Amino acid sequence: MALFSLSTALAAAQIPSIKMMTAAAPPPPPHAGVSFNASFGSYMVLQQQPAKACVYGMLGDGGTAVSVKLSSTTTSSSKSTAAINATLSAGGGWKACFPPNAVGGDYTVTATCTGCTNTTTALLEHVTFGDVWYCSGQSNMALPVVHSYSRNISHDAILAGKYANIRIHGMEGNMNPSQPWMTLKQAVAAPPSAVRGDDVFHSSKAGVNMFVQFSASCYYFGKSLTDELAAAGTPPPIGLIHTAWGGSTIEQWLTNTTISTCAHAAISSTNQEYHDSRVMPYVSMALKGFTWYQGENDCHNTMGNSASRVGYSCLMQSLVEQWRELWSCPACAFGIVSLASSGSEGASSHAMGAMRQAQTAGYGVLPAKTGPMANTFLAHAYDLDDQWSGDRGPCVEVGWNVSSPAQHCCGSSGRNTTTCTAGWATKCSNMCYANVRTTQYMGGIHPRSKAPVGVRLAKAAFNTIYGGNSAFTGPTIAGCGLTGTSTLTIEFDTALLRGDKVVVQKFGVPNFTPYYHGHGNPNYNGGSQLFVQTIASSFCAETQRTNASNSSSDVFCPTWAGGVGDSVTKPAPNGRFPTFGGDGASTVNDPHDFNQGKSCFLLL
Repeated sequence: MALFSLSTALAAAQIPSIKMMTAAAPPPPPHAGVSFNASFGSYMVLQQQPAKACVYGMLGDGGTAVSVKLSSTTTSSSKSTAAINATLSAGGGWKACFPPNAVGGDYTVTATCTGCTNTTTALLEHVTFGDVWYCSGQSNMALPVVHSYSRNISHDAILAGKYANIRIHGMEGNMNPSQPWMTLKQAVAAPPSAVRGDDVFHSSKAGVNMFVQFSASCYYFGKSLTDELAAAGTPPPIGLIHTAWGGSTIEQWLTNTTISTCAHAAISSTNQEYHDSRVMPYVSMALKGFTWYQGENDCHNTMGNSASRVGYSCLMQSLVEQWRELWSCPACAFGIVSLASSGSEGASSHAMGAMRQAQTAGYGVLPAKTGPMANTFLAHAYDLDDQWSGDRGPCVEVGWNVSSPAQHCCGSSGRNTTTCTAGWATKCSNMCYANVRTTQYMGGIHPRSKAPVGVRLAKAAFNTIYGGNSAFTGPTIAGCGLTGTSTLTIEFDTALLRGDKVVVQKFGVPNFTPYYHGHGNPNYNGGSQLFVQTIASSFCAETQRTNASNSSSDVFCPTWAGGVGDSVTKPAPNGRFPTFGGDGASTVNDPHDFNQGKSCFLLL
């Protein structure tokens, strides 16, 4: 038997030799070039004159300088700028500001880096100049257009070419996707981004698109402002920025330093969270103003008084001051939406009067003549609960009370023909149709009647900020008096009415108007209720517990809520909420003895 060496055998078999393979080194990461901040984009609106619109971003790798140029793309808007040398900041940031620019035009903004390894320029195309509004708050601001009654009318109007002056941009949140700058026509044609929150979009004939995912209140404000401005001339381009976060508190939008200046503010590890992540990315961008719709998640906290630096009232004024300071815009307009009765987040309905007062920083009506709340405006929504009261009532599965039980005409189980007779089916047809075609988001706390919110905000803005001369606020009480025990006379501020008329609605039990969501007497329905405290000595804007950690302890009326102050016969100090009655120290067992938030000085 012949023996072969291993080497000979391998050679004879011609088996290739085995080599040790090593992984190739990964290619180096691409060098970053100069870039714009994510708050900018093609098709955006920059703030028109007299402001200096600024753009900003990050320097590319190896870069030593950035130059920015604004170039007109049309002969009708021939204004272009020479290259502007950007100011550099620590961390590689840059910022460039243009001279004040007239309204309109179509421009390209080019950022070029000197010394960058990646020499690619950054471009913003089809940029125009107009008025830019920053919309923020919590879920009622974030509520998407798809959950509003007027979405299909808006969709059809956009397709017909209306509101072409409006462009939108949204930061990703817990109810809305990230939405880059785009025109409304682009928005209705754009497929949706990742759906946030409730993904039930089948109810909109508009289908699923970027438009119906945008903030309803912010859009309807821009749309209604366009209508107001169009009636007076040619409306400017309007840029709408949306950053609201559902369930947020006002403390999350303020710095901890600012919060510490207000007594009785809520303390949480999440305070300042959205100031850092949702406010700061925009603070170098020139604006026309802000709109703010928030308060639900602060209804369990102290409402307070801004003059005494207490509670939400103090925080609201501080937010106005802080944002104006951050944006270096002391005269920037600031619009606020008050809460509907459904927005109390389970707090006592008695808190709502004090909350709405606090939403005005204690002034009761906006704008204030002087001080931090000057150049503000207010849209009252106390009567704008859901138009069809979709979460309860005689038509659906949860009745109002034993005297008005559920008829089960519609709901998750459909019509119950035994309880929902033909008569009830007729009565409930509109309500049932609304519930099927326009889905609610988490029930009545998010009224679907958002178009009226936008109308009121726009009217207030137009008649305060844009020079209009019509009414900028709803009926405002100037005083009241009781004659005997049966005649109550309420006086309204005729100067603020500006020719408007006060309309008094029936105070009854309508079946198909907004329901006073489970708080108080169920016979008081209709959404717009006014309670009057006729005993001055019992008045208190907001009671406090003698032991804050004991919910069963006695209550008292603190000084800042009216426990000690001026007589009822004197005018309110500095135009603020009247303070009178009580001694500031007395305690009682029943907080209702103070009739919390129920006074002719509070619009409920």
